[in-house]
Amino acid sequence: MIALRRRTRITIRRFAVLLGPLVSGLMIQPAFAQDEHPRVEIFGGASYLPADNMDFPRNDSFGFQTSINGNFNRWFGIVGDVGGQYNRTPHTSVHEFLAGPRFTKRTKRVTVFGHVLVGASVGHTSIQGFSDRGFTLGGGGGFDINLSPRIAIRPLQLDYIGSFVDILENNFRFGSGVVFKFGGN
Repeated sequence: MIALRRRTRITIRRFAVLLGPLVSGLMIQPAFAQDEHPRVEIFGGASYLPADNMDFPRNDSFGFQTSINGNFNRWFGIVGDVGGQYNRTPHTSVHEFLAGPRFTKRTKRVTVFGHVLVGASVGHTSIQGFSDRGFTLGGGGGFDINLSPRIAIRPLQLDYIGSFVDILENNFRFGSGVVFKFGGN
């Protein structure tokens, strides 16, 4: 009987030793929840790329913009951005393929970000089959209005695009659309 009591006490102690950290971890979890952030954010929307006299023969162009952002923590991530803008008179197309670091400030209602982008651009026109591609730098930012922990509206993203592509030299690209968030929260 005495041996059974000892085994029971030892078993209860072991159980308490194992259960203690688990209960503590569950109690501390709400404090860590405040630091949660989405692991991945996917953006898709429309873009506008105005032209100036340096972008001959391209005129103001409309198209798409999409990006995927992998967040390492609440404020830092790496973004990959692809855009395409098109015009009919004359037939022109410009595509940007960019990537770089993104810095983010998050609140419950609004997410504000800025990024630096590096990559390449490709431009085509129907005039004498002209085509050009080259190194591209970009930088800018924007803000998202959070509708829920998983969906946000991006009313504005503004990026400066500077490239060695003749059809796209020094321009600002405007984008807006929807953001889907995965992981975290």
